[in-house]
Amino acid sequence: MKKTGFIGIGNIANAIISGALKGGILGSENLVLYDIDTAKLTPFLEKGISIANNIKDLANAVDILFLTVKPQILMSVLEDLKPHLKDDTLIISPVAGVKISKINNALGDNKKIIRVMPNTPLMYSAGATAIAIGEGVSEEEKDFCEKIFASSGVTAILPEEQIDAVTGISGSSPAFFMRFAREIINEGVNQGVSREDAENLVLGTMLGTAKMMMESDRTADELIKAVASPGGTTEAGLKTMDSQGFDSLVLDIISAAVNRSKELSE
Repeated sequence: MKKTGFIGIGNIANAIISGALKGGILGSENLVLYDIDTAKLTPFLEKGISIANNIKDLANAVDILFLTVKPQILMSVLEDLKPHLKDDTLIISPVAGVKISKINNALGDNKKIIRVMPNTPLMYSAGATAIAIGEGVSEEEKDFCEKIFASSGVTAILPEEQIDAVTGISGSSPAFFMRFAREIINEGVNQGVSREDAENLVLGTMLGTAKMMMESDRTADELIKAVASPGGTTEAGLKTMDSQGFDSLVLDIISAAVNRSKELSE
């Protein structure tokens, strides 16, 4: 295994590292971490993972480098990395709204860069990650990146120009699903069901529905029809969705997220 480094140890870095270790994609001996906040590094020392004292030491030690930092500090981090980064280092960036070309321009050379767009369920080993491969990345390096994120969920290899669309489809949509679930739970409470029971039933239903859609060979429309008996309760709810323009509202919600992603990428 090649030496793999992480600069910035927040939620996403923790999720990637945890999934890769559990999946056997990385071993503790192959990891090198750095964060300006040394308190975030202490738990990893206990696992036998190496800690770099500074960005220079990290860059010199690794063959693959994850840029798991916040967007607002990325440019300053790249400036610090530039003098020390080895020519053949593979860079993997989950930084939202930052294109491969922008990272390349900041580093002043044609680097091997993979841009990824994971979502927050990655922290629970149930993420959905889009992967855009930059120029010069080998098939072996692409496979390594895909395995890393597949160890914590599902992946899709896409052209970089589709990343903005993915932001709305899977990046932002966990919040949309959770808001919908929240209101179903609240209405359950209004109808006299305890909050604990309402939450368990709704969240179990969400999980089961996802499994049903993933494992069934039927389309979403076919599955909806199977649930909605003529003249029944589900049909009544679906008719209200239609009368209130539910489908158009969902399209508007996703479009708003996609358009904002495009604005941030400019």
